[in-house]
Amino acid sequence: KDNAGGGFSQTMSTPKALGGGGDEAEDGLLPKEHTATKGICGTTLPLTTAVGIVGNLATVVGVVIMNKYIQQEHGFGAMIFLSFCHFLFTALGIRVMLALRFFRYKEAKLRSVLPVALGSLGSVAFMNLNLKYNSVGFYQISKLACIPVTIAWASCVDGVGVPLRVRLTLAPLVLGMAVANVHDVEANAVGTVFATVAVLCTVAAQTFTSSLQKSLGCDSNQLLYHTSPLIAVGMLVLCPVFDDLHMITTFPYTPALIRDIALSCVLALGVNISNYLVLGKTSALTYQVIGHLKTILTISFGIFVLGHATNPKNIAGITIAMAGVISYSEVKRRISLGR
Repeated sequence: KDNAGGGFSQTMSTPKALGGGGDEAEDGLLPKEHTATKGICGTTLPLTTAVGIVGNLATVVGVVIMNKYIQQEHGFGAMIFLSFCHFLFTALGIRVMLALRFFRYKEAKLRSVLPVALGSLGSVAFMNLNLKYNSVGFYQISKLACIPVTIAWASCVDGVGVPLRVRLTLAPLVLGMAVANVHDVEANAVGTVFATVAVLCTVAAQTFTSSLQKSLGCDSNQLLYHTSPLIAVGMLVLCPVFDDLHMITTFPYTPALIRDIALSCVLALGVNISNYLVLGKTSALTYQVIGHLKTILTISFGIFVLGHATNPKNIAGITIAMAGVISYSEVKRRISLGR
């Protein structure tokens, strides 16, 4: 589960969420007063952004492993209900953080924050339908399509162009991920419609989450405070559509299962906080690249640490994709330095 983030808003005037060219960094020019550190592949990043990226990588991998464990070891397959638990815990957790003064409350109108909640819900719902009606291979391709769609969104909706050298670095990333992940590709008309809507909702949610923090002048926690309860309610409404309600109400909730669900909720809180932080400090496009880096690291961990079976095609795909991540990071570094 990696749909913890979301996207925003119809009512704001959208700033440059995807950096446009010239000497500007695509990431929306981060404050100079933050302490800088070396990010992925040597890219200079503010310390908070670097911590957010590392935290996001760790918590996302953790929650995916935990969700799979809950599904396989406990036989609990109500994933939308589990997502509801995650966002409910996030809504409660972020309020505890406010009470402990980790951040200050900032008011935001419902009409400003509602689009990110709807985008997040649309992404989860239609990605599930995408997987249900299409093959796994087509599902993976639709997830890869988020990168070119994000670039097109930046150009057509936000009026911001992505520099050619940035776009060129994304080609090996998308190609490598396709080689490593895409096997069987089968689709149909209904499934293609669901996949298209899922990609649009995902890109809209991530773009709005990034831009709204800038336009409202709020930080990631202040924004998550307002959106998490809305998403939790939406997930609860979606439960009858995607989950078996009888199974949820009659399932034997053992202490071990409750413990593991609680652990996944803690990890999901970390995912949601770091998602919003990374999207607020960088851009939807950079977030997409980081998302594929998570997949690369997860696959590599399974192959080289856990000894999962692989083949030359998988290794080649991972290598090509990682070259794309390195190239993207280096080009972004040079743009940020005005080169």
